[in-house]
Amino acid sequence: MLVNANGTVVNANSIALEAFEAPGTALVGRGLLDLLPEFDSKLIPGSMRRPDHIDPRGRTKPTRMTARRTDGTEFPVEVTSANLENTQHTYDSYGYTGDELLMLVVRDLSGTVDTEAELARSQRQTEMILRAASEGVVGTDTDGRIVLVNPAAAQILGYRAGELGGRELHTLVLHSRADGSPFPYAESPLADTLRSGRKHRVRGQVLYAKNGDKLPVDLTTAPVRDGDQLVGAVMTFLDRRPYDALAKEKETAEREHAEELERLAEEHASELTALRQSHVTEVEELREQHAEELAAHEERYAALGEREKDRYEALAARHDQLLTLLGRSLRGPLDELRRELAALAADDAGQLWPEANQVLHHLSAGYSRITTLIDNVLGYQRLDAGAEQIARTKVMLDAVVAAGVDGAVELIGPGRVQFAVHAPPIEAEVDARLLATALAHLVADVAGVDATGNTPLSAGGYLDNTVVVAAAQRGEVVRIEVRGPYGGGDPVHEPVVRGIVRAHGGVLQTHEVPGMSGSAFVLEVPIGGGAGTVPQETAAQAEEAGASVETAEPAPGGGRRRARRASVDAFLESDVPGGGDGDAPAAAGAEAPQPTGRRRRR
Repeated sequence: MLVNANGTVVNANSIALEAFEAPGTALVGRGLLDLLPEFDSKLIPGSMRRPDHIDPRGRTKPTRMTARRTDGTEFPVEVTSANLENTQHTYDSYGYTGDELLMLVVRDLSGTVDTEAELARSQRQTEMILRAASEGVVGTDTDGRIVLVNPAAAQILGYRAGELGGRELHTLVLHSRADGSPFPYAESPLADTLRSGRKHRVRGQVLYAKNGDKLPVDLTTAPVRDGDQLVGAVMTFLDRRPYDALAKEKETAEREHAEELERLAEEHASELTALRQSHVTEVEELREQHAEELAAHEERYAALGEREKDRYEALAARHDQLLTLLGRSLRGPLDELRRELAALAADDAGQLWPEANQVLHHLSAGYSRITTLIDNVLGYQRLDAGAEQIARTKVMLDAVVAAGVDGAVELIGPGRVQFAVHAPPIEAEVDARLLATALAHLVADVAGVDATGNTPLSAGGYLDNTVVVAAAQRGEVVRIEVRGPYGGGDPVHEPVVRGIVRAHGGVLQTHEVPGMSGSAFVLEVPIGGGAGTVPQETAAQAEEAGASVETAEPAPGGGRRRARRASVDAFLESDVPGGGDGDAPAAAGAEAPQPTGRRRRR
């Protein structure tokens, strides 16, 4: 660029225009200090502050500064300036003399500055690595003279880093072998690396320190290349003295340890022999004592076994006697007494008072309950003892439920409770007689009617005496739910139910419902070879506002369905608490909330 005495750019070549001009702006006519704010204004030809000692031609050395483009962006440059000696003809039209124009040569350093910074950073990083390295690093030129040495190498060799520069490495530290004989330079690994460019690793090499001490090291030599040209070599070495000292200490410690072990073995040999003999004697004594204790225990356990056997035989005899009494000796008189009471209650001659006739009917029903209960308990005892087996047949579940409800009426007496029964036609492979017996005892258990046929009084006054029986298919099992006003768990009824359900490979679960006095029992047995739910045509059900619990009406599809109250419908439509998905109804009372409580499994 050419600048006049006013400091204005009057001309510039294409490179300057490309570097300084931004689109829509002009370089020529700009002030020099706008473009180069750091330029010394005293160098401008027309400056009144131009000192005398400045070169008359205004020549300056290359100076780095920040330049500013015409759009205001900045970039690094290197600037050299000089006054033009003769521009009379070239710029005659502008009216300037030769000493009134200043020529500036500007070099863009944008890429150069980044490169120099990267080189400086790389150099600093290399220096830090060399300073941090614990190994000695020495660089040589092709003549084997030292050109680089790190602090670790100088410390190991006992020199200051400044004392090693320019000296021959081999003559300084590799002149002799470990035995003191001369070590020719031509045979050294450093010379071979400088000749052929091969790397060498030498373990146990000896270097000589400044004070003449022999230093055992692990030495490595590697070539340094500039492209394909070999320009030197690097020798790294690791001082083996700490490792050798540790190895020597370890060897000494192992030798001392072996000697100590040998001494201890000799000292304790006699003690070990004595202890071994004492141990053998003690083991023999313990073995004899243990044998005596075993013999005593065997005699004791044999006596206990005989005593328990006698007790078991006596208990079995009493059990057989009780079964015989209930099944044979007592059953005959009870049947005869029931027939006589039935004959008297019939009162064919019409000679009895109504009150006496009612009492006789009550006694007849009571004896019927006793005989039915005795028969069912004896049947369960024979099944539990293995004397009888279940006989599976394909039956309709609604008929089994109906038979169970009828059996429950025989156990608790007619008119004691109301029933809400939901039993769709489901074919299952079960023992119909035993399953009906289990349902009868389960209903009698939750109904709360005792052996005398009486129902406990409720402390709160009225108590809904409805017993709900609902059946449904859930996957490969049949679920029958029974809920009554009482908690159940009678020691006579519940063992019969669980024994029959267990014999079918099923399970009986009890659900506790918060806020309700009764319990919900869920009885599950496998369908077996049955077909499951039998398809039936949908038919409109007659609305019943309060049907009698003793009347039965035919259900669609051939099933039997007892009348139920409309308030029980919500229960029959809901799921079992704690159960999975499906269509099994929940055992809930008519007015009670849906069960959300705990689930007990027995």
